[in-house]
Amino acid sequence: MKKLTFLLLLILIALTACSYDSANPASSQDNDKKAAEQSAHSSATEGDSTKEEVPSSFSFTYKGQQFEVVYYYKNFLEYIEKAEQQHENLNGLYIETIINPIAEERDVRLSKGWGFGTPTQPDLLAEYLQSLIDNQDTIHKLIVDSLKKSADKLQPGADKTIFVLPANPEDKDVMESVVGVSAFTWNENFISLQIAPPFFNESSLKQAVAHEYNHTVFFENNEKSYTLLEYVLIEGKADTFAKIIYPDIQMPWSEFSSEENESQTWKVLKENMTSTMPSIQDDFFLGNTSKGLPQWANYKIGNKIMESFIAENPNISIDDWTDMPANEILEKSKYAEKH
Repeated sequence: MKKLTFLLLLILIALTACSYDSANPASSQDNDKKAAEQSAHSSATEGDSTKEEVPSSFSFTYKGQQFEVVYYYKNFLEYIEKAEQQHENLNGLYIETIINPIAEERDVRLSKGWGFGTPTQPDLLAEYLQSLIDNQDTIHKLIVDSLKKSADKLQPGADKTIFVLPANPEDKDVMESVVGVSAFTWNENFISLQIAPPFFNESSLKQAVAHEYNHTVFFENNEKSYTLLEYVLIEGKADTFAKIIYPDIQMPWSEFSSEENESQTWKVLKENMTSTMPSIQDDFFLGNTSKGLPQWANYKIGNKIMESFIAENPNISIDDWTDMPANEILEKSKYAEKH
């Protein structure tokens, strides 16, 4: 832990904010170049006097739209440093240094059910964080490129802020299943991305950013409370949007393992379309063997309905189907008639 403390102190001393704001969309290439220069860093070791720059935030304007990417690393460094001295108070420290600052700044209520449980292995969390810092240039480029590709296809209105955080090492099983990236859209302005370096690949981050971007645009014009059918199709729309941008990326939750799985999922959905019960939505996300529902059934069936919709309505624009009511999507997809 002494070596870890030394490293953390070096990083904290050298902590600098990397932000840049351009009002000119035509200068996006210059923005990227400056971002790369600002986020460049060197290794800090016990025998090296070169101080490491830790990324903080980066703002840019693209097509008249404002984006900010916040690398939420400083607060995690503070949590790790304090955790060494107050191991018996990890939960309180985590709420104080991580949960409350985000919640207050972004006006959201963070739930531990969405990957915000208290990390109890500060050494391993420090390794995660250091890996993110070491790979900052790659991560930054992937996020910015995906945001721009998304905006090219679907122009947003509200400003977008993306928080990048290390995942909790104790969530390793879940993070491995989602290929190292867990993402959540809190409202039309705010996305959180949690990255687990041991399981991370570039495709998962690109797909996640595009997927969540579609959610933010949907939330600009729609309420964030919905029936089971709406719950299913919001994920189907976002996955379809991401596949349009990255057609070669196939995520593990996209497809049913068998026609029987699909048939049973459709049966349960058909019987509960208008339900707003959290329990049935959880069944569709987590899976429920007693009902014949696989894990991530909401994504799988949402994708299938959207595939049918696109095939039946190739001329309806992304803008239009992103905002289109779920029951209209289902009707125009003719999915029910085919199954």
